[in-house]
Amino acid sequence: MRLFSNSVLVAVLLGSTILLGSSALGQEQNPYGWAATETLKTPSGDFEFKGGYPSGDSAQRLLGLRKLNLATEVYLTQLMPVSEIGLREGLRAFGASKPNQVVIWENLMDSKTVLLTANTETVYALSHLDLKAYGATVVEAPPKMLGFLQDGLQRYLSDVGPLGPDKGKGGKFLILPPGYKGEVPKGYFVSRSPTYSVTLGLRGFQVDGKTDEPVALMKQIKVYPLGKASSAPKMEFLNGSGKEINTVFPDNFHYFELLAQLVDEEPADNFGLLERSMMQAIGIEKGKPFNPDGKMKDILSQAASLGGAMARANTFASDAPGVFYYPDRKWQGTPEGMTYTFTKDGAPQIDARNNVYYMAAGNSPAMMAKNVGQGSQYLWTYRDADGNFLDGGKSYTLHVAANIPAKNFWSVVVYDALSRSELQTGQPLPSVSSYKDPIINPDGTVDIVFSPDQPKEKSNWIQTVPGKGWFPIFRFYGPSEPYFDKTWKLEDIKATK
Repeated sequence: MRLFSNSVLVAVLLGSTILLGSSALGQEQNPYGWAATETLKTPSGDFEFKGGYPSGDSAQRLLGLRKLNLATEVYLTQLMPVSEIGLREGLRAFGASKPNQVVIWENLMDSKTVLLTANTETVYALSHLDLKAYGATVVEAPPKMLGFLQDGLQRYLSDVGPLGPDKGKGGKFLILPPGYKGEVPKGYFVSRSPTYSVTLGLRGFQVDGKTDEPVALMKQIKVYPLGKASSAPKMEFLNGSGKEINTVFPDNFHYFELLAQLVDEEPADNFGLLERSMMQAIGIEKGKPFNPDGKMKDILSQAASLGGAMARANTFASDAPGVFYYPDRKWQGTPEGMTYTFTKDGAPQIDARNNVYYMAAGNSPAMMAKNVGQGSQYLWTYRDADGNFLDGGKSYTLHVAANIPAKNFWSVVVYDALSRSELQTGQPLPSVSSYKDPIINPDGTVDIVFSPDQPKEKSNWIQTVPGKGWFPIFRFYGPSEPYFDKTWKLEDIKATK
């Protein structure tokens, strides 16, 4: 793991080590590159040194910057795990606090649920397993699902569905807890989880524009301790549609409270030695209470705000190579060659990872791989054809070429740039899709209008909100070859009067 990622270079440059070497004074006066007395001028203010010692309040301010730098880097390197525990705590607050309780959005995922870039077309089912309470746990997954199991740090364990070991037929998945040494029976799709908390996420597909069939299938889900199918607690299914549920992690002090909770709950070796060292330096350590004093709490609050600001810039304004799916368009996708682990030579690529995970959640090898006619692929953009950020007070049009390369269905969903969740407007489902009988032009193309006011003429309209930034995700379910070889392209979104 890199000690500092590019996204926090600005913060690091405010710290003591790099700044001390940047002074022009005294560079030629001794072999140490440091004068006996000098003033170090930096973007964070001036720091005085006399006789080699920090003078006045310089030491105090520099050490404060050091803590801020560490905390900011902890924010950025631990974004995925905190996002995962934020999801779990949001479901618990809604009432799904046990493994036998599953939230199903029976009438689709509407904008009242605040969940990172969820779609409005598939039926969602979410639950959290507790391997500390249940031990080895069995999940009986129904057929015709598309989903995954991931651990408490948002790392992949298994696909469920056509690209998983069940091949879309459903089956019994056995999830083993950390350090499990018992017998592993046959007849299960087995995953060993390095964490006690595990997320089960499934999506079901509408039939004839209705959710009845996938909901009925999801209510066949069973979760129970291994060997206790007959004595397991009765399954409970909670309908999340139309309910206010918030699962998104905060960019404030509570971010570090969630991280401290996660660190204390899970085995220490889920975090590398350097990660643990950095967290310990800001008061987060397994087995010890997280109780920062007022000064440290202020630093952590600033770090969460600064880290969130850097993550937003890294997500919404990245200029990294390969960030754009088409070289001549503003649409973004997963960079070519990037694996689902977002690593290079075994080292995590923090900025590339956060570029996606500040606005999205959940991943698997199948989602990143080329699977013609199966699974799903996504493109998203934050800018119009002129390179300006999308503005909720303006009007735009997206002209979509004919023959959209999606075997199963396609959709365009609009999200709030602040929450990265469905934009809350007068439309409960801020989207247009092939499920909704869109208006199709005589030549097979589709025009989608984004604006705060409904157009006078009949159109495929998604409402936006003045004063709010927004962005769309174009989803291709069952993507066909023209998507991958880019012989079919999405045009950029154009501002209109």
